[in-house]
Amino acid sequence: MNNKVKWVLLTTVFLILAGGIIISVLSESSEETISSIKRIKATETFLQKDKGYIVYFWQEGCSYCQQLEKSVLAYNKAGEVPLYIVDMGEKKNAASWYDWENHHKKWDKVIGRLENGQEIINDDIDLAELINDKKVSWSVQEGNDNKLIAVHQTPFENKAPQSAAELEITGTPTMIKIENGRLSSYRIGVEESAALLGK
Repeated sequence: MNNKVKWVLLTTVFLILAGGIIISVLSESSEETISSIKRIKATETFLQKDKGYIVYFWQEGCSYCQQLEKSVLAYNKAGEVPLYIVDMGEKKNAASWYDWENHHKKWDKVIGRLENGQEIINDDIDLAELINDKKVSWSVQEGNDNKLIAVHQTPFENKAPQSAAELEITGTPTMIKIENGRLSSYRIGVEESAALLGK
């Protein structure tokens, strides 16, 4: 075989290998991520033109959202209705958060005080009743002036909003399904949201 033929063969093999590498890199870089799913504002939650769709309330750095990511990406590729993301970390969506500040002002209560490192519970407080409460999750924290505060951790959000103005997102992930412009399903948390996606 002469040098010219060898050179053509080597060049052809090199181009085929280089093409394969380029195609492989491009297919990896075009892999879908959460960032590639269409974003909408919280105020647009009930305004999409699709007959049915899911709105996923998400935020960067949410460990629960990360647990759900594979299911969300799989659904976005092959789900029965479109999926939209509302980034709850963006300032424009802040009005859709549940008002935890007012919640704590209304429901938290002083149950005692710390004196010399000892917890002293007020006589009128039944600590066992708080701890065993099935309807409300309580935690005890130290507040100002060595006060012991029972912190009410269970929200009373609207789980049946019929407009964006009625949204009260308590945390992420939260998903809602809209059909014909109306709420048909409201899910909070990893397992409930995964169930809505059929996973």
